[in-house]
Amino acid sequence: MTDDRSDEDVLDSILGNLRPQSGGGTEVERSVEETVLEDFRTSVDPRIVDTGWGFEAAKSVELGKTDQSLLNHVRNGVFVLAQLNEAARSLGGYTLDEADLRATIALFTIHDIHKLNSERDVDPESRFDISAKEVQQYVEAFGLDDFAPELTTKDFRSCAIDHHDDWTANYDQTTRRFDDLRPFVRVADAFASCDTPEAATTKSVQTAINRAYLKSEFELRCHVIDDVKGVLTNLLNAAVSERLGAFDYQPVAIYQDGCVYLAPEDVNRPEVDQTLVDEILEQLQENTQKSHSAFASASELRSNLSTRYAKDFYGINDQDFFYAGAETVLAAVAQKSVSDANPDEEPTENMVETMESLEEYIPLNIERTRRPVGIARFVYTVRRAFVDPLIEDNADSQLKETCKILSISDEVLEGLLKASEEDDNDKSDFSLTAGGRWDYAYGIGQALLNEDLTDPVKLKERANSGLSRRAENWAEIVEDFHAGNLREELAAYLSDVVSIDGCPIAVGSETLSDPFEEYHNTRRGKTCVLCNRGTTSTRKADIETPKSLTTLKAGYSNHVPVDAGKPDNLLTCIPCQIELSLRETGASQREEGRLFVHLIPDYFYTPLSWRSYSDVMSEFTGESQIELGRLAEAILWLTDDPEAANVEGFENALFDEESGRPMVETLDQGFNPGTQYGARTLGYYKPQDNEAEFQFFGVYVALAVAAYAGLRVYVSESPIPDIRGRDFQTYARVGAGFTQVHDFYSTEIPLSRVESRLRAASALVKLGYGAMDSNNKKRNDALFAKFLRVTRNQLLPGSHLLKRIAQADDGSDARYLLEEARVLDQETGIDSTTNTTKIHDK
Repeated sequence: MTDDRSDEDVLDSILGNLRPQSGGGTEVERSVEETVLEDFRTSVDPRIVDTGWGFEAAKSVELGKTDQSLLNHVRNGVFVLAQLNEAARSLGGYTLDEADLRATIALFTIHDIHKLNSERDVDPESRFDISAKEVQQYVEAFGLDDFAPELTTKDFRSCAIDHHDDWTANYDQTTRRFDDLRPFVRVADAFASCDTPEAATTKSVQTAINRAYLKSEFELRCHVIDDVKGVLTNLLNAAVSERLGAFDYQPVAIYQDGCVYLAPEDVNRPEVDQTLVDEILEQLQENTQKSHSAFASASELRSNLSTRYAKDFYGINDQDFFYAGAETVLAAVAQKSVSDANPDEEPTENMVETMESLEEYIPLNIERTRRPVGIARFVYTVRRAFVDPLIEDNADSQLKETCKILSISDEVLEGLLKASEEDDNDKSDFSLTAGGRWDYAYGIGQALLNEDLTDPVKLKERANSGLSRRAENWAEIVEDFHAGNLREELAAYLSDVVSIDGCPIAVGSETLSDPFEEYHNTRRGKTCVLCNRGTTSTRKADIETPKSLTTLKAGYSNHVPVDAGKPDNLLTCIPCQIELSLRETGASQREEGRLFVHLIPDYFYTPLSWRSYSDVMSEFTGESQIELGRLAEAILWLTDDPEAANVEGFENALFDEESGRPMVETLDQGFNPGTQYGARTLGYYKPQDNEAEFQFFGVYVALAVAAYAGLRVYVSESPIPDIRGRDFQTYARVGAGFTQVHDFYSTEIPLSRVESRLRAASALVKLGYGAMDSNNKKRNDALFAKFLRVTRNQLLPGSHLLKRIAQADDGSDARYLLEEARVLDQETGIDSTTNTTKIHDK
């Protein structure tokens, strides 16, 4: 069937998933959970941020845990409480009413305040000796008394001193109200502390669920994806989740590489077989086609079409047939060709010669403008991409079938066949197919123009009708021709990386080649240079990827042998090619040599919180601008006095429309959050003066964005993360290839040092720009390579730079940078508080 809706209607139906639905002019009533969370987000969460809990540790690598800030620990517990409430309602279980949900969230918010006083760690027996006055200070600071007015100070103190199942807690000092809600506070804490889907489905968490929902037989289940790409992983996460929804799996937690569900205990686990793989793959394709307007709207998809000028047809990515479907691609080709059919432009001399040659054989005069050229591109593209898959590949049938499908008159066809015969005879000075051309399209294009087929809808329908006459299932045949290999590779990929409830779905008939053997025996062979994965194909050419898709230099690899000669062409597996082409749709910048900021949930999202994080990340478009000087000032201000500061300055610096510079964008712009979830990737593309300053500012911006959004981060030169969030425990990680800035930031940055590294970098930025301003120089980021050397070579780098600034002018600028110099000395220099005179007393 054909879709008679306009592109605007299709686009509106997709984007409608993002808008509050209404009927009869009134908005749909929000659920209890949505109402409570909206109140928490607007009235409580900002106050927690301003208090500086984003840099306080709830879990830390120093204690053998994966870093998690106290802010995100609270957010995780709050959102999962609401999500569990919603899931329990869907499964017919016990739920908290609005008052109880508010009270539980408010209690959970302050349950870990014993961690804020380091002196309590010295004496563990007294760590829960917290006064009512101290508790009340946090209750008032966060507005919890307004958020949950039914709770008393005694209720809050009960949670602070007796929430933990610990022998040092005060079991005899609790209120009845807290006792009633304690099981839900504990289930929130249990979930919030789990850094992987597997951890969230362990016996201890299941026990917390059983205690909270006494009469409801619920069971925790999960799926895990043993690989991370980016947008593709997010789409796959959603596809698996939707398929499991048919088995009454209610999603409650979304990790970077999997999801956790609440399901009835008596519901059978899905049978892991080829049928399930096929269903997930079908759901993945359906979700992808709904995920972006470019895949549903021919008007947007046509921007993905590029003209191959030497051959005069439109190059179509095979992935587009998988993403958008054959009919949408055909409509995009029609729109593109009509837009190129400009009657006010003249054809080239070669085009004119071809037109003159064709007129000797066909009963038509070809217009000497670009109108027939544009329509000819449509014809040639239809022949290559749509007709060829339906017929045997020979020149005679190509010409006949194309004319038949486009309903070209017999007179024109006979003339074109005669021209074809002459072409086959290698007649001198006559060739319509040399160099891959197919110039019969000019004659066919003029025939269509003579029928006044200049409207893209009519042009598409002409081809659609002819293709349907040739084969009713032409769309499936064409899609399989272009994307069949892609589907086979994806099926093998799913079988290789997806497991459900701990059971791998490795049931596909096609298996991936062993990466080690491929690499060892053939020196890279058929191994992806981005993720090291193998392929089901036996041909190396199947994974050769154009440089334009990756924006990486030819020969880029994370495993180039040290004795490699001339680098090979880029070899990337089909899943990586899909990921990169999805990003091509969702990104506006395509500069080479970018850095990639892989943002990881800390520890997870919920379906209710994913939208909030998506809204934050969607602000980083190719048009958003960052002002580095203002960002440095905002960070220093925020970290110097968290209680007096707020994040407004932070936001203004990250999104400075007046004096900032574009340098960061999310790589899934325009993608519908409802069809994909899991993690986000940013591209950092500031103009590069030298490698040292480029990497210094790249890591700086990555840390700043992570702190702003409340996400863990991994910065790498590879667009595909070579490690998952579960593979490192620190809050931030800087990948290989950053040797010049590792000394400053280090490779692993624990949460306990994130604030220190941000402060040091901010102080260096302020001093660096201050040095340039004092010398009346235009800001030159290249000089930061020199400033970085100062931090490595000078015992007190801040004082050293301040001295240079003072020497450059009358000292008027230097006096405004005294605090920055002190911070840089404190964070990167020697310990200036040490009493160095003692050594002389000996």
